[in-house]
Amino acid sequence: MTETVRGAGATVRAFEPADIPDVARLFLRAFRKGARPSDEPNPHLTAVLRQIYFDNPWYDPEIRSQVFADETGAVRGFIGVTMAPLVHEGRRLRAAFAGSLTVEDPARHPLAGARLIRSFLSGPQDLSLTETANATAMRMWQKLGIPFDTQYSLNWLRLLRPVSGGTALVKRRLPIVKALMPLARLGDASARHFGGDPFRPVLDPSPRRATFATVSRPDFDAAVLALAPLYSMRPDWDPMSLDWFSSLASVKRNFGEPRYRVALGRDGRPLAAYAYFHRPDDFGWLLQSLTAPAQAGDLVDDLLTDAYKVGCCGMRGAAQPWLTNALMSRRTLFLSRTFFLAHARDQTLLTAIRSGDALVSGLAGESWMPLIGDSLRD
Repeated sequence: MTETVRGAGATVRAFEPADIPDVARLFLRAFRKGARPSDEPNPHLTAVLRQIYFDNPWYDPEIRSQVFADETGAVRGFIGVTMAPLVHEGRRLRAAFAGSLTVEDPARHPLAGARLIRSFLSGPQDLSLTETANATAMRMWQKLGIPFDTQYSLNWLRLLRPVSGGTALVKRRLPIVKALMPLARLGDASARHFGGDPFRPVLDPSPRRATFATVSRPDFDAAVLALAPLYSMRPDWDPMSLDWFSSLASVKRNFGEPRYRVALGRDGRPLAAYAYFHRPDDFGWLLQSLTAPAQAGDLVDDLLTDAYKVGCCGMRGAAQPWLTNALMSRRTLFLSRTFFLAHARDQTLLTAIRSGDALVSGLAGESWMPLIGDSLRD
């Protein structure tokens, strides 16, 4: 779809493979601090953009990313769009996720961002979604009458080692603070010794209803396929498509190494599963959880305990509503960092999202992308 944008012949049009180098440069300037206008995107980044937006097994030529081109034809804005077939009460839906919204020189092109969003929303998809809108993008959606969904927008953070955790937060802005981490570890050890560490999880809990074990990624994927029907709205994965998304999601070098945990029932069937990324002296990051409400508390307890054992100073993640109550009762801090928004012409399709019964975030949303959490180095 091509839309004429008010003023001097600027247009919003479909993203084409030939636009990849220009979009890669926009991405570097917008989302990678320190990039200069003269910086050329590396081959890995351009390959990732092609993989996500054109080689995706769910690629749909009718539902595509959009670029904003100025009066000279130069690409000055971009909204990344990925297709996701969903199953909802026996019906197959076409959903589209919008992320990576960026406009170069927004003062010169003040309408470009809103027009990119409108072009996306006017597509043929049944559901229009985003789980990664920043505050600026969220306000653009709201001006179109689309509110953010609180349940899926609650980002959370849980300290495990408070002194190390505070140091890890500061070192993100001041890398020199990393040198203080040995002292931070000593501070956490002293707190434990003198009984002043309320954030430390119970490492040897009483027997739980669900007992987790570390598994391989293929075993985790099998558990995901078995557990997805717990949700009334969910991706229409099959083993091949899930393997493609899960494989891409497993490489997030800014977050550390992936770890997969699954709980099996007495009959050998999965009861719950989760995947997260970890590295010592830093915050772990939850990619995906799947569980029935009865096992949510056990899942959160196991996640915090396991993250503590592998050396994380805390855990964080985007909202997955089936975990919220368990997290709230375990000294978790909730904050707004990114926003989840959903739009549908058929309002009944939003019921599952509003009730927190839709598997449409994390691995099931946009977080499988290497653009989230990977350094995108060669």
